[in-house]
Amino acid sequence: MIGMRIIWQFLFVLFISLSAKAQIANKQYKEQIKTVYISQNTVNELIVDNLCIDIERQGNIHLLFDDLQLENTQYFLRIIHCQSDWKPSPLNEIEYLTDFNDVPIRYPETSMGTKIPYRHYKIPLPKVKLSGNYIAMVYANRNKRDTVITKRFSIFQNEITIGAKIGFGKSNQLRATHQFIDLNVGYPANYLINSDENLKVEVRKNSEPRNFLPKIPKPMVQAIERRMTYQFYNQENAIPGGNEFRLIDLRSTQQRLNFVGQINTLDRYSEISILPEQTQGNYSYVQRPDFNGAYVIANYENPNNLLQSDYVWCNFILKSRKFEDEKIHVVGAFNMYQLNDRNQLQYDATQGAYIGRILLKQGIYNYQFISNNPQNYTLEGNYAETENYYEVLVYFRKPGDRFDSLIGFQKIHFPN
Repeated sequence: MIGMRIIWQFLFVLFISLSAKAQIANKQYKEQIKTVYISQNTVNELIVDNLCIDIERQGNIHLLFDDLQLENTQYFLRIIHCQSDWKPSPLNEIEYLTDFNDVPIRYPETSMGTKIPYRHYKIPLPKVKLSGNYIAMVYANRNKRDTVITKRFSIFQNEITIGAKIGFGKSNQLRATHQFIDLNVGYPANYLINSDENLKVEVRKNSEPRNFLPKIPKPMVQAIERRMTYQFYNQENAIPGGNEFRLIDLRSTQQRLNFVGQINTLDRYSEISILPEQTQGNYSYVQRPDFNGAYVIANYENPNNLLQSDYVWCNFILKSRKFEDEKIHVVGAFNMYQLNDRNQLQYDATQGAYIGRILLKQGIYNYQFISNNPQNYTLEGNYAETENYYEVLVYFRKPGDRFDSLIGFQKIHFPN
């Protein structure tokens, strides 16, 4: 009996140890927590996912979220330093923070005149000493196991020069559907780089969390010029162009704004249905202005007080044939591009459409319909002309360090 207890204790410790090394994703762990984002407090701010912040421009950066449960829950903020793969680094918090960790989130504000009441929380992110990846973790009632939110953000320090360009492909096979990246990196004399060892390059598109360049070849190192050039011989630098994002304007529950089909005002909540959408993959590319997946929190009737922005049920309708053995989702920065049950649409054979609804705070939202089959381009299409923005991040494990620094960051708009 004692032996079995020792075995179970060993397995428990092993499980905790492995869990501590697991990759940390963007996640809202409780259904009542809504509209989680990191803000740079700019005018008419576009809210994106996976924000990258210059280490010299920290300050006035906040984490914001709403709690629809209205209980007197005490929330705390904890900052976790991560490696380039978003697994926690071995650093002690005093090595990367200038202030104390585990900060209480006080003085929430209560919504005003909304059908769905909520408490709005806002807390400044503490300044960090080191570049790299970070997690803003919110937990409840002094219990770190009662995790409420994990939200990614990155701090960069441009110690190198990134020379990345996005263009059209030269291959006839992918020229109409893909965009191609050319990449080189210049580094200073004090950097001991003679190969790609301890160096990682990541390319994101429209702030999506995934790396769009997962199979990058080894670079050609020109030691005299202190430059690394990446040669792509097998089209490893091809990135699907995708399509422009769709838009829904939910700022008003009294009048139909852009792409709103119907408004149903009830006593306990309001419901807004989009105009029925069509799949776009079988049509020619059409240029449309969008936010590249971002969104804006705003209220048409009360633009100067965001606490009067209500939550509304938004009904999404996609006219389409049924895709067998596939799950169709609606995604954007508003739900961190995640494919889960909360944003999955269900097929209604009587209407010949995928239908679903999501509770969203009033604002303007970009979104796309995505299948869990990554090769299904029927829903949105895939076009080389699509306007996108890209972010190139370069991580480096410096000699003697135990962590990955984010030593370079470049943002590119295509077309320029």
